[in-house]
Amino acid sequence: MTTAVVWVDSRRRASGPSDSDFEVGLRETIHMSNARLRVDKVTFTDSFLTTDAGSNLYFSNGSGGLSHVSVPEGAYTGTNLAAAIQTATGRTTIYAALTNSITHTLAAANQPWLSDTALESSSGFPTGASADDPKSLNAVLGDGANSSTQVVWSFVRMSPYNYAFLRSSRLRCENHHGPRGTHDILCSIPLTGGPGTQVEASSPDGLYYDLQGELSIRSFDLRLTDYLGRILNLRGRPLALQITFDN
Repeated sequence: MTTAVVWVDSRRRASGPSDSDFEVGLRETIHMSNARLRVDKVTFTDSFLTTDAGSNLYFSNGSGGLSHVSVPEGAYTGTNLAAAIQTATGRTTIYAALTNSITHTLAAANQPWLSDTALESSSGFPTGASADDPKSLNAVLGDGANSSTQVVWSFVRMSPYNYAFLRSSRLRCENHHGPRGTHDILCSIPLTGGPGTQVEASSPDGLYYDLQGELSIRSFDLRLTDYLGRILNLRGRPLALQITFDN
């Protein structure tokens, strides 16, 4: 058995647009046959704003179409988010700290708030958004209950992500099945500390993942994404990790 270890720091990436989407280059080719790998010492700073998964809020327009507003980019508290929604819509919006809920006054009974599920069959999205990716605030607001006069989001959270995925299209592992059936996930990373905290993660102790077939690797890609595969924004903060290949 031969072991090869690659230490990665996104600041030394061979190419790529950002610290969460880049190529790693090696000085020597690693040849592997039926090898396996594990990921250790994944570290980066939680740099995610409340609006990173989306800033749009959608309502029915009462005629079968959509109306929408957007809140400014930012890291919000419950009180500040309610105030931003009120400013964007011009309708009373209140945050209740005791229940961690937001109550918003609807324009009319036939103009309810729309969940992401409801948006899947809609059209007329703003630029950059779609039915598959509406870039909504709903990841933060959570489930809402419409009545004839208001919508209540019963438990809001200020972080847009519960976890992140480290992915690679080059280092595809066998028997991996991501949320959308993909085989490119190397590590699942819980996000529990909030903005500004240091995130650390590894593969489960003692666990290696089998790679697919014969491989000769001189470079490989890494991406830090949400569950939909969207690249996360680290805002210039580096991503570092260790990959161990066992051949």
